[in-house]
This record gives sequence, structure tokens and C-alpha cells, in this order.
Amino acid sequence: MSGVTFSSRVERLEGGMRFHVIPIPEDIAESFRSRKLTRVIATIQGQPIRRAIIGSKEIGPHLVLGRPELKSCGIAFGHPVTVRLEPDPEPEAIELTEEFLEVLAQDEAARERWEGFTVGRRRSLAVYLTGVKRPESRLRRALEIAEKLRTHTLYGDQPPRVD
Repeated sequence: MSGVTFSSRVERLEGGMRFHVIPIPEDIAESFRSRKLTRVIATIQGQPIRRAIIGSKEIGPHLVLGRPELKSCGIAFGHPVTVRLEPDPEPEAIELTEEFLEVLAQDEAARERWEGFTVGRRRSLAVYLTGVKRPESRLRRALEIAEKLRTHTLYGDQPPRVD
């Protein structure tokens, strides 16, 4: 399957957490789901972004966009958009900061725990790690996450079992 292009509009989910989204026509979403393709490269206004096709009762299939993506695409709530969806050739790719990679190279316990996480868990932590611009802030976050990995104090962690 190659890509498909469609027109949509930037909308906002109002229930629970408020996200900006781009609805995807049901037939297009189904053409990806039927091939078990949920990770896509969404080219929005010419800007490629890695995303997952998400479904909800409120709005149906859609792409979630944060402020950085809205800004990089030059779009906002209510704007019409042209979107091209293509299967992500590297669905497990995760963008990490150089600072975090260096910390993992030096902290064996944190690296082992990191490598044991699912791709989804790593991806959600990567969002936090890459969410700041300044190198000092990226290093601070890298050290913070490594410490929490090592000490099992990430949100939702259970202490390691001692048998």
C-alpha cells in the first residue's frame, strides 16, 4: 500500500484531555487497520510527522497533534488541511536526545530497564525527554529519567519483586 491523500480540518477534542486532532475518513483509516498498520507518516501541509491512527467514539479515527506539530505545520484549530498518510517504514523508531543516549551508555541499570520496556512506554518517555530545547534542560531530564528507571520510581512503577 502506498499513500493516500485527503482533506480535513483541525478539530479539538473537548472531553477529558483536550487535544487538537485531524479526523481521518473512516474508509481511509480502515484501509490501514485492515493491514494492521497503525503507525503512519502523516504529511500535513508538506511537513512529515510520525503518528498513530487513533480511534474514539467522539470523533472516529484521527491523528493527535500537539502544539509543536501545529506550529511546525503552520496550522491551528479550525484550519483546513491536506494530509497524506503512508505506512511508517520504521514503526518502532523513537527519537531520543543525545543527552539521554549518553546517560544510558553510562548507566547499565537504567539502560537494561529501558530496553525491557515496550515501544509504547519508551515512546511516551521520549516525548518528555525531547520536549525541551535547551541542552541543560535535556540533560536534567535525561538524568531524572535514568534515576527513576534505576530506582523503579517512574509514575506507575511497582517496586521490583524480591523472591
